[in-house]
Amino acid sequence: MGLADELGLERPVETVEHESLLSIVYTGTLIARAAFRYFQGHKLTDAQFNVLVQLKYTDGNALSQAELSRRLVVNKADMTGIVDRLERTGLAERCAHPNDRRVKMVRMTAEGVRAVNVLEPGYLKGVGLLMSGIPRSDLVQLNRTLEKVRSNAKEKLAPEAGREGR
Repeated sequence: MGLADELGLERPVETVEHESLLSIVYTGTLIARAAFRYFQGHKLTDAQFNVLVQLKYTDGNALSQAELSRRLVVNKADMTGIVDRLERTGLAERCAHPNDRRVKMVRMTAEGVRAVNVLEPGYLKGVGLLMSGIPRSDLVQLNRTLEKVRSNAKEKLAPEAGREGR
């Protein structure tokens, strides 16, 4: 089924570029809804899980809040809230940077390690289901194409947004 049919549009989207962008956004929304349902059952958000996964796969198991913000494309204020909630639930803790006392590092607690180890297999199973039936070569090409879209967004749209105050 095409995107216009899925969205219930009465006529096709006028350009393939616009249809591609709508497809990316719509697909992202469907994936976000599925992730919300999965993590809600474990009293966690996808953003909190993403922080835990970043910490799990980081040498030293600690990252600054600024680095977590950059990696997860979350503004610093939102990252503060995400880490606050992880601290309240005992899954992560803030600690001092070894060389810069102005920087707060975030690391998982033993409970956080347990939580990510319990949730990650189900998450990866969902990823496998999502990508099932798509040849590896198509996924590699999809990644390359999305890299170009992200590059265009950073290089061609971000400067305009800054000048126009968006």
